[in-house]
Amino acid sequence: MLRCYDLVDGRVQSCPEGQTGMIQIYSAPTAEEKEYLTRICGIDAHTLESALDEDAVSRVEYEERYTAVIMKRPRNFRFERNLSFKIATVGAFLFPDRIIVLQDNDMPLFEHGRMPMRGNTLQGILLRLLHHATQHFLQHLRIIRNISEEIENKIAYAVTNKSLMNVFALRKSLTFYESATSANLLLLRRLRNDSKRIGFSESERDFLEDVTIENEQCDNLANIYAEILAGMSNARMSVSSNNLAVIMKYLAIINVVFMPLTVITGIGGMSEFTAMTEGLWWPHAYGALTVGMIIIGLVTYLIISKMSSNAGSSSGKSRKRSK
Repeated sequence: MLRCYDLVDGRVQSCPEGQTGMIQIYSAPTAEEKEYLTRICGIDAHTLESALDEDAVSRVEYEERYTAVIMKRPRNFRFERNLSFKIATVGAFLFPDRIIVLQDNDMPLFEHGRMPMRGNTLQGILLRLLHHATQHFLQHLRIIRNISEEIENKIAYAVTNKSLMNVFALRKSLTFYESATSANLLLLRRLRNDSKRIGFSESERDFLEDVTIENEQCDNLANIYAEILAGMSNARMSVSSNNLAVIMKYLAIINVVFMPLTVITGIGGMSEFTAMTEGLWWPHAYGALTVGMIIIGLVTYLIISKMSSNAGSSSGKSRKRSK
């Protein structure tokens, strides 16, 4: 699918139907469009396929008729059963009179509403693509941070694997993000070194420097969040095991509390107890039995709690002595 745009007062606007502008964006190009790009426009077939390959490496290539820039950008996030943030590849082919952009699916490539006024030339449009990709990475990193904080709050009480699987999915996504932002950073530095060859103006070189700094910060954030999630996954397994141990402890206490009551009722049974208290009015007899069992259960619980506290204090003292 082909969409054409022009620059009007520093803003990217769609061209009227049937007209081709200075910005031509091909989303999931058809076989006919690929043939037009290779035969008529002269784009190298291998470079064209690299622009549609999500595993392609970010790079810049200089040809006789154009300059090809392969960059990374995040795909639009979709909340699925397992959290997953994926990477896409975008190819920009800078010609003297136009810029052709290739992507494997239809995604917005420019800022909406507000756009930086710097870079209103074809070279500036290339910088806008890189700037938008960097901003998109930053937005996704904020989303990942918020999701990780929400998972962290749930970890304290979770005993299932759902939170752990979400952490692993985020770690996998951040691994791809680290690779993509690092590759884009190398690309930006290459463009900065070749700024005169590409034809950037002074203001565009300043813009490129700002985009490079933002991308470097984005790369650092991706590394930091990856380290945090790595620590969270280790803590998550320890906390889950501890929560399960606490639950088993309470279940064991309940079992022990009811054990003597079960023994008492099992030895005689209700029929024998009725026979033993034949001379008493049954509400009094069974009321006394109920009160007695409550007292026995309470005493059992107090004894178990006392034993547990003594065990905890003795283990604490032993740790102090070992230090």
